[in-house]
Amino acid sequence: MKLLLILFLTVISNLSLAQISDLRGQRYCEILIGEGKLLKGIRFDVYNTIGLNLCPQEEWIKLSEKKIKKKWDADFVKLNGPRFWTMDSMKSSLLDPTIVRFNGIEMRKAGIVEVGFRDIIGKRSVYKERKVRRNSIWIFNSNELVYELVSPDNKVYIMQSFSTEVKDLTLESLKNLKSQLKLPKGWTYRARLITEELNVPIPQGLATVIQDDFYNSYTLIE
Repeated sequence: MKLLLILFLTVISNLSLAQISDLRGQRYCEILIGEGKLLKGIRFDVYNTIGLNLCPQEEWIKLSEKKIKKKWDADFVKLNGPRFWTMDSMKSSLLDPTIVRFNGIEMRKAGIVEVGFRDIIGKRSVYKERKVRRNSIWIFNSNELVYELVSPDNKVYIMQSFSTEVKDLTLESLKNLKSQLKLPKGWTYRARLITEELNVPIPQGLATVIQDDFYNSYTLIE
């Protein structure tokens, strides 16, 4: 079963707001450790590799949700990745800077997300807002492409990362993604060149995120 929220999760480096650069196209992965009940909702702690490693494929493919669940005495475990960042840098702070290891892959706790029954049983919830707790500011450099979804009420969601789980996407292919998406009525997708640096902060540390058909993740610009 695949968890549709694979996106939504964030990234970080130190307890203070520290900047991590050269992220565009960089590979990462996450592990979600959850507790709760299906009918009451699940709270996931999100661990990821940002600032530590690029999620080596040889170690990643050996990971077992079942074994991690037993070791952590967790109710649910989800593997999320690998994924690739579409911003250029970020300023962020970890929820917990302690390094933990999964089959040798170092990760740290970067975010918290709560999900419902449909996500756990594998139903796809695309173009639907979710809340993710994290402390971060996405930074997109001037004279670079950004990729956005615009809702019928003109909310703008900027892509933070793309996935290769459903389709073999690349940074280069994102500019032509519009024709491949099954956009809901009134929604649009656009790739645009920005002429000034764009900073996307997270108000009160609670991000609003959505995903498209291919599990690419977007953050609401507020």
